[in-house]
Amino acid sequence: MTEPWNQIAERRIGALETHCAVEEVHRLSVEARLAAIEDTLKWLVRLIVGAFVTTLMGIAFSGMFIVGT
Repeated sequence: MTEPWNQIAERRIGALETHCAVEEVHRLSVEARLAAIEDTLKWLVRLIVGAFVTTLMGIAFSGMFIVGT
């Protein structure tokens, strides 16, 4: 015989709840990793801009911008 419809529905609902719980954990993990990547990228940009500004200051203070020499 076949299972009654309420047992089938209960089994399917249980599987759906399990699937949703797994997806929620996966989503939270992805969010945490993306936040870490964003923080790393922010500091990388700051490092590059700082190096660029330091280079320009070094050039300016070395006297290369003195006109008329």
